[in-house]
Amino acid sequence: MNHKIDTSKDIPYIEGFMMKNIITLFITIIFTVMTLDAVQEREYKVAIFDFDVRERNQQTVAKYIEKQLKNTGLKFKKIEHFTGRDSEITSLRVLKKLDEKSYDLIITITSDSMVPATHALKKTPWLFTNINNPRFFGIRDALNPGDKKSGVTYYVPVIQQIKFFNQVMNKKLKKVGVIFDYYAQSRRAELVEFREASLKLHIKYEIKLIKKVDEYRTATKELLDENVEAIIITSSGKLYDNIDKVIDLSNAKKVPIFSVNKKGVANGALSAIASDYYKMVDENLIPMAIDVLKNGNNPGEMPVQHLEKPFIYLNLTQAKKLGLEISEELKQRVSKKY
Repeated sequence: MNHKIDTSKDIPYIEGFMMKNIITLFITIIFTVMTLDAVQEREYKVAIFDFDVRERNQQTVAKYIEKQLKNTGLKFKKIEHFTGRDSEITSLRVLKKLDEKSYDLIITITSDSMVPATHALKKTPWLFTNINNPRFFGIRDALNPGDKKSGVTYYVPVIQQIKFFNQVMNKKLKKVGVIFDYYAQSRRAELVEFREASLKLHIKYEIKLIKKVDEYRTATKELLDENVEAIIITSSGKLYDNIDKVIDLSNAKKVPIFSVNKKGVANGALSAIASDYYKMVDENLIPMAIDVLKNGNNPGEMPVQHLEKPFIYLNLTQAKKLGLEISEELKQRVSKKY
């Protein structure tokens, strides 16, 4: 016996069910599109903080960071610049105020900014750049910095730097003089490392700290009187910018000045092995900023980064004045010659 099933009564139910699902799907699509548009249209607030006072028309890393952020395609409600005016107290005050103003990201520049930022920034995600060895600034685990912070270091181990300087001098370096800016926060990191590296390499060292520019010449003369075979100037714009005040003294004794920053080489130092601040922005800092802003990642869970290959800077004009022969192998490795 054949039984026919009458489905005519189910048609309204089926049509209603389908219509309900179509409407639900349509609403979901509209909501998804609106949500994506909202995400795409979100405008971010970023503060860029530099410890130092820069000249208004000077090309700076801070301005470059702003330019490269805008080139990411993200939209910004504001990108604002702040300075600590060369003062730790002012820096702390400014950074504490920034931490209360609901910025999506704060970016700090230089080791001198790193110290007050570590104390002042508690709520806002932040990234640092242009800092020395992060270990000396409260970051024990570079793979997991914590406290909503991470960033980029220009750090090149001091022992690697001294080995390189010795190579430039054809491995004849036996005694080195090192000049520090007393007020540079990076001194706290570099001073210990220069001592340790010199001892490991069996190179004697003499250390001078200067507080004022007019002490630079005196410190250089004292080192030369101690018969150092090279002078290393450490992380400080005060030292890089005023090499002209001491270069005649070192040239007269045929003693090269080495730098831990390319700016020193451009101003008369013989050589430096260092990171390029602008390349650090491109290769490291900007991708990290995108991860924080667009993807919502916590900087504290992002490893501290650095350039894989530091640059070598060499002043061949200065080498000629010193009567120093530079090997062809070394010349081939140089990133920039002066």
